[in-house]
Amino acid sequence: PEAAAAQARAVVEAVTRARPGRVVISTSGQIVDQPGSPLQAPADSPIMTLINGVTGSGVPTAVVAPRLYLENLLLPVVLAPTREEGVLRYPLPTSFPVSWSSHLDVAEVVARLLTDASPTTGTVGVGHLPGLTGPDLAAAFSNHLGREVHFEGITPEAFGELITPLFGPAAAPVVELYRALNAQDGNTIAEDGSAQELLGLRPRPIEQWLEDLAVS
Repeated sequence: PEAAAAQARAVVEAVTRARPGRVVISTSGQIVDQPGSPLQAPADSPIMTLINGVTGSGVPTAVVAPRLYLENLLLPVVLAPTREEGVLRYPLPTSFPVSWSSHLDVAEVVARLLTDASPTTGTVGVGHLPGLTGPDLAAAFSNHLGREVHFEGITPEAFGELITPLFGPAAAPVVELYRALNAQDGNTIAEDGSAQELLGLRPRPIEQWLEDLAVS
């Protein structure tokens, strides 16, 4: 955490000195646009230090705020059972809506924000609206893979057991994230602050994303 905080302060100092024409910051899924929510990043967190510092510099700043990345579903412990057993296991309740997005979707938004004739400032949410549930994801995988796939919600602890061999100690904060998410009703962006509303950019359908990445 201290290293990340130091990096945030260094970026703020660099932006303040260099005065670029505009800056785009990605939250990488951390929640920064839901004040009062238990999911909101603390005011003293590195991401908020970065956002507040760069915004306070006076340089036009946009904050790209996705929620969960579709690429999480490509982890071997998630994709292999989906492909081989027809079961998409993920640590969220079946009916839990998420504004899923891919890194490709985020890249398109960032590129637009950096190249538009007039800068867009403030927070831009990236992800599907309405939010997608587990069965929505399973249906897309089913259509793409050509086999029946159903969704199975598992506990954050069970997910932790699956990913610990891959991530080691870094699995612990992932488990904590999904515990926090399971205590909420969903993880979606606000429509009025979305890339759909502000930029006219929509995340690609899940089946198109699977095709673009040649998932098989």
